[in-house]
Amino acid sequence: MQKAILLIDYLNVSQKALNNFSHQGDKAIDISFKDQGISNLKAPFTGTIKRIYDKVNVVWLQSNEKVMYADGTIDYMTIMTMHDNDVRDLYVGKIIKQGEVYYQEGTKGNATGNHIHLSVGKGKFTGNGWYENSSGNWCINNQYDVHKALFLDNSTTILNSGGYNWIRSSTQNEDTTNTTTYKVVKNDNLTNIAKKYSTTVDELVRLNNIQNKNLIKVGQALKVPNKLNYFKKYTGNSLSIVDALKSIGELSTYDYRGKIASINGINNYKGTSTENTKLLNLLKNGSLIKP
Repeated sequence: MQKAILLIDYLNVSQKALNNFSHQGDKAIDISFKDQGISNLKAPFTGTIKRIYDKVNVVWLQSNEKVMYADGTIDYMTIMTMHDNDVRDLYVGKIIKQGEVYYQEGTKGNATGNHIHLSVGKGKFTGNGWYENSSGNWCINNQYDVHKALFLDNSTTILNSGGYNWIRSSTQNEDTTNTTTYKVVKNDNLTNIAKKYSTTVDELVRLNNIQNKNLIKVGQALKVPNKLNYFKKYTGNSLSIVDALKSIGELSTYDYRGKIASINGINNYKGTSTENTKLLNLLKNGSLIKP
């Protein structure tokens, strides 16, 4: 499972969400970069382009698999970007890998100065991708706070955070999937292996850096996702991960929480409020993996 990461060299939030200007009622933010030039945005996850609206070069990119949000949510994610001056290299159905440059800041449409209008939708792409709100602004469907959805890469220099508490990721390509090894046997192909392990061909290709998905060899060792076990969903009101675990009859010691954190993508667990909140959110969503 990938973390969804805002992969840019410099962060300059030039317009916040839900303000009284063009973002009224809209959780989108405008991001600029170091200067007035044209800078690149890399894909925050491996995904597929679902729609392009060329009047202002709006592009919707949906994750191919569920991803980890910065606040601990596990779900599909759709991001919408606007104002790139030229998107002729993009098309609906194109797969973009995490870390691949696919969008640039620009001024296409009603934009002042080079920037990217960026918004996040929780879940898969739905409908035509957006709706017009009561203020006349076009918002992504199922809009979600950008800073709660996207980690910020450790290498990004913050020029203006917008006042948001961005959560740094430990590494761009960190894989939080719990995997085991499978050896290819005669008559195997990625489709039947994916079915056996309740995953997808794209995920197997990503996990194993496979260049030709139609070419695997007998005896080849492949990483495959474990069939994961999850904790029972917590439905109480406690703000404590310790109390929440106890209430569902689970061990809640510090050492055990460290094991839980590790398998859920939180390395070097220290028991901080931020870490515990992530674990609690996963438990509430029914998506906290058991070690």
